[in-house]
Amino acid sequence: MTDPFNRPARPWDIFNKNLGKVGEEIADERMAICKECPRYVALTHQCLECGCIMNAKTKLPNAECPLGKWGQIRVSFKEEQ
Repeated sequence: MTDPFNRPARPWDIFNKNLGKVGEEIADERMAICKECPRYVALTHQCLECGCIMNAKTKLPNAECPLGKWGQIRVSFKEEQ
C-alpha cells in the first residue's frame, strides 16, 4: 500500500478500511476549528475553500485544512486479519 501521507487526502479515503481514522476527540477539535471559520457553511458542513464535506474530512488522518488551521496526523494502518 502506498503511504497516504505522501499525497493529499481524497474524498474516497473515508471508505478505505486499511487507512486508520483519527480519534473522536481530534475529529471534534478539527470540526470546532472549522465551525469558527468564515469559509465554513454550516447548512452543508462544507468548506468553501476546498469544497470538502468537513464532517467526513476531519476524520481522515492524511487530511489538512487548506488554510493551515489544522494538519495531518500520523496514525497506524490497520492490519489485514
